[in-house]
Amino acid sequence: MLSPMPCHTPPAHPSAPKLPPLALGLDAGGSGTQWVLLRGPQRVGAGTAPPLTTALLGTPAGETALRSLRDALPALPERLHAGLPGLSAGSPQAETARAHLAAALGLSPQQVSVEGDLALAYRAHFAPGAGILIYAGTGSIAYHVTASGDTFRAGGRGYRIGDDGAGASLGRGALRHVTDALDFGREATGPLAEEVAAITGGLDWDTLRAFVYAAPGASALARLAPAVGRGADRGDAAALELLREAATSLAELGRRVQVRAGDLPLRATGGALRVSSLFPELLRECLPGVEIEWCDHAEAAARVAQGRERVSLL
Repeated sequence: MLSPMPCHTPPAHPSAPKLPPLALGLDAGGSGTQWVLLRGPQRVGAGTAPPLTTALLGTPAGETALRSLRDALPALPERLHAGLPGLSAGSPQAETARAHLAAALGLSPQQVSVEGDLALAYRAHFAPGAGILIYAGTGSIAYHVTASGDTFRAGGRGYRIGDDGAGASLGRGALRHVTDALDFGREATGPLAEEVAAITGGLDWDTLRAFVYAAPGASALARLAPAVGRGADRGDAAALELLREAATSLAELGRRVQVRAGDLPLRATGGALRVSSLFPELLRECLPGVEIEWCDHAEAAARVAQGRERVSLL
């Protein structure tokens, strides 16, 4: 009689490794919101959503922006970190912002962290205390975070008071160029006027007025900043002068912060500086020693969501 075969428990199959959580980073702004979705070191997706600021959260425009963001994501995140204009971390507005973002993306507020867009930008370029950041997006500011967490800033007062040297300021200058011609009973001509018309749809006052005042805030003005860059690239003297004035304004912001923070390294970044290769060159002329440096601030935010504070430069 054959002896029964001994029983063996089949070897357990190793469980599939647990995937890192999906981490979403937002670099929000008045001209658009950049987003990056990471799983570990892998970029799962990236894109641009409509403008989003602290003031827009809870408004119809803010809700529309968040719906567009959610629809654009290839998958919903498990963690989120956002840099928002007009926000200070730890403020009452920060808790409100966390709640709005969490509700829009199906998260709990505990899965969401927020900070000001400037704090996010600074961490992407410098360790605390290491330098001064000049940022030119829709608005402009020079910003320093000390090793102890204090901040020194110049500018960043909004397009109604300042923001000279940034996108909204460039767009406003372009509009003044073409409306000055209207005051003399003619339409402006030349490369800058042509580039403005390509964006607005025309150079008559009714068309310009509808373009500028249909959108809230500075977003319409900032949309015209690339027209200044393209006009300067085509040799338009007025456009080149607008870039030169912008560079002078940004340089002054950096020097103001240097007075308080000391002779620290200066770095400049932001979408406005990308409108023409001439713009960074003019800034270097106005502020010798400044570095122009591009970082993906949305990816920096995603890495904060993962628990990694610094981001490699692009």
